[in-house]
Amino acid sequence: MKNYVVFIGSFIVLLFAFQIISGMFLTLTYVPETPQQFNTPTVSVFSFSYPFLSSIIAATFSFIISKKVCKVKKSTYK
Repeated sequence: MKNYVVFIGSFIVLLFAFQIISGMFLTLTYVPETPQQFNTPTVSVFSFSYPFLSSIIAATFSFIISKKVCKVKKSTYK
């Protein structure tokens, strides 16, 4: 049960942090469109989803953190 609590806690914190960082990144790299750009069609080959990517990264790091925390706790009680 402690494994799950550590995972969920670290996931929430990391997801919140990654959402703020990705929002700052998107805001800093935003370039407003000019009327000349409306005439040219653009095709995006890759549809990039920042929220999905940040949740995958947060889940991966949360899993690693929960494994390391539980490993440290088990080794200290032996």
